[in-house]
Amino acid sequence: MKTLLAKATAILALTAGVVASSQAGTLTYQGVTFTSTWSGNLLTLEIDAANRSGDWASASTIGALQLKDLGTFSDVTLVSAPGAATDWTLSSNELNANGCGGGAHVGRSLCYSGDRIALTDDMVFQFSFAGGAPALDAPHLKVNFFGEGERKVGSLLSQTIAPVPEPGSYAMMLGGLGLVGFMARRKRKQQ
Repeated sequence: MKTLLAKATAILALTAGVVASSQAGTLTYQGVTFTSTWSGNLLTLEIDAANRSGDWASASTIGALQLKDLGTFSDVTLVSAPGAATDWTLSSNELNANGCGGGAHVGRSLCYSGDRIALTDDMVFQFSFAGGAPALDAPHLKVNFFGEGERKVGSLLSQTIAPVPEPGSYAMMLGGLGLVGFMARRKRKQQ
């Protein structure tokens, strides 16, 4: 019985570890899909805006974005970004309607802003983190959208990109649970 319990515990721990290590999160709001993926200390944010709707249907540019609830870190670098966003300025302030001008969150948040860039499909931003203990699995995202000229469009997006376990994680978990059930049934037959 102890052997069965030890094996079941090991399988469940492995299964839980696989499920907990999901590496992607998705948020869709008004037809715009935001996907965050991470590997080690690299966080990739992809924005797919081909089907924007609602308040954001007339959005044509992005002027700033913020990621927060990122654990702690001592340094962050914008590794790649679309167009002129590579020249955006980093701030640890909160993103509000006027850009990165709110209260500071040093070492826990990043806010990039600058010249507006065209809102398109498949926009990719990559951030590299150093020091501390970054927690990149469920970042809180804020984005300023603009229409023609200086006109702000819709409300300031402020949503958490929740992690989504990959299909392989679910398959592994179900396989592990099935194996535990099989082992328990086999043990009962032996007794």
